[in-house]
Amino acid sequence: MAGKATLWSTLRRYGGAVLVFLLAVVPALAASAQAEITQSDIDAADAARRAAGAELEAVTVEYDAAVARLYDLEASLTSFGIDVAELERDLAVARLAAQEIATDRYMYSGSTQSALFDAVTIQEVSLRSSYLDRVSRKGSDTVARLFALEDNYNAQLEAMALALEDQRLAKDELDRLAIDILNRLEEANAEYNAIVAAYEKQEEERRIREEQERLRREEEERQRLAALSTTTTTVAATTTSEAPPESTTSTSAPTTEAPGESTTTTTTEPPPSTTTEPPPSTGLTCPVDGAVSFTDTWGDPRSGGRTHEGVDMIAARGTPLVAIETGTIKRMGNGGLGGITIYLTGAGGDQYYYAHLDAWAPGLSVGQAVSVGELIGYVGNTGNAQYTVPHLHFEFHPGGGDPVNPYPLVASLCF
Repeated sequence: MAGKATLWSTLRRYGGAVLVFLLAVVPALAASAQAEITQSDIDAADAARRAAGAELEAVTVEYDAAVARLYDLEASLTSFGIDVAELERDLAVARLAAQEIATDRYMYSGSTQSALFDAVTIQEVSLRSSYLDRVSRKGSDTVARLFALEDNYNAQLEAMALALEDQRLAKDELDRLAIDILNRLEEANAEYNAIVAAYEKQEEERRIREEQERLRREEEERQRLAALSTTTTTVAATTTSEAPPESTTSTSAPTTEAPGESTTTTTTEPPPSTTTEPPPSTGLTCPVDGAVSFTDTWGDPRSGGRTHEGVDMIAARGTPLVAIETGTIKRMGNGGLGGITIYLTGAGGDQYYYAHLDAWAPGLSVGQAVSVGELIGYVGNTGNAQYTVPHLHFEFHPGGGDPVNPYPLVASLCF
């Protein structure tokens, strides 16, 4: 009973410390009890992040529609700008003409009868009356044209204001959709990267344990051999000192042979075999090595009246870009509409164009041979995409010729 009382009082006295200890140890024990991460787990996480991109299709469709809407509004606003400039020029001419008419009317604003009485001859009366009639008719036409131009001008300004408001709303919608898409892609990437990081840590710890175990076995073997050598030397010395002189020659060989044989036949265990990297894979792979979302935007409107000749693959900034096929880096650019770009010619002769990159892979150079899946750059929005969500503009040129719709190709590889 005294022992129990002592234990209870001890727990009461140090209860806080015990609780802290349990809080620290239990999670560690639970973590140690977690199942080992395997390559199958990584493959499942990769499949999950690919599925996340495919599940975003509906949102991405809205995003692409907003992009197309913005380009349409941009074209409309450009047209409005041209029309308004022309109307302003026509208005200036019409106002000048109206001003001239007003001046003429002012110059001859006296009553008709005064003009007639002031006339010297009947011919002058006829001329003045005719002139005033012409001025009146011309003035009416000029003023009517001026009013029509002003009405059209005001209507164009109102339409332009509505287009500008639509553009603002479309930009707000684009930003909202972009944030939604990127957040969900980044979440998918984070889950995958966490599993990969845990797997790499697990394998590194395994390698360290195996190396420590190998060193321990080698040390034990070294000590065993050293002890065996010492024992053999002691036995040989004792035998030599105790045996009769005449028997030394006949017994020395058998005495030293057994230890000798044991020494020569004992070897250390070979180190565990190390796995080698598999040979480079062949075929094709998704050019975006991460969660990605895209839809078929081939032929959609783009700035300057152009149409889209690729697919915009939305991904978080900095997501790795890899060679879709084993091939050669044919060209690298930095500037213009595409920003930071790469032209990759595949081993089969097809050409692939990567645009709007955030950066090239370190050390990448023109003429460099790359294997399928090898890092070549990172997702960004350089060039004329600086005001859009980070994405890869990807083009497919079969045989190095004109571009064709790349959506079926990358959809089969990435989803």
